[in-house]
Amino acid sequence: MRHWFFLIVFLLALGALRMVGCGDDRSCVEDQDCDDGNPCTIDECYWYDPDAPQTCEVVSRCLYSQVTNGTSCGSDNVCVDGVCGQNRCEDVVCDDDDACTDDECDYVDGTCSFPPATCDDHNDCTEDTCSPADGCMFTQDPDRDGNICEGDPGGVGMCEAGACVGCDPASEEELPCPIEGLENFLCCPGAELCSETCAPCDPTSEVEYPCPVNEGAVCCPGSEYCMPQCSSGS
Repeated sequence: MRHWFFLIVFLLALGALRMVGCGDDRSCVEDQDCDDGNPCTIDECYWYDPDAPQTCEVVSRCLYSQVTNGTSCGSDNVCVDGVCGQNRCEDVVCDDDDACTDDECDYVDGTCSFPPATCDDHNDCTEDTCSPADGCMFTQDPDRDGNICEGDPGGVGMCEAGACVGCDPASEEELPCPIEGLENFLCCPGAELCSETCAPCDPTSEVEYPCPVNEGAVCCPGSEYCMPQCSSGS
């Protein structure tokens, strides 16, 4: 009996010790605990369960990601692939006089490169071209009028005068999509384009955030629908 008593006391004491020192259960509490002394990394403390109390029982670990190449890390120095070194591009001018290329300099050796520029306005209703003198151009294509299009950031509609349209964003009602071929889609309150669902927002959110299907609208606290703006009481 005495043997069991001492065993229980020992386990309780060991548990208390681990609670004070945290042992191996935790490697960090805050981002500053993960400081690796490298100005070219982003140091973050990651909790496996961010909603759990930040105690010794919650397992966490440090995560390190590289900053963008070219980020300054001291006098005449820049970050390249997570390492701070001398900026070889400081006195180098890379310009091929072609607006259809990106003028880039390699920070490691100072050499220039000119990869093709990406011309994409994410609009199915325009023709994306590039002129060496003027750069990217996005022109209306009359042949695409009447075509089904996908909008940015989301939704579908029909090309009309170079724009993807579908719904009246001023409407506060849920209505059928008026475009032929999209009868199974809906015009949601505040949306410019037709969607498969009219509940793109999280009604449990307590903060205002951009609408995922209409870049000109917002999701308001407690609402499932995108609106032009949140009321002052939201």
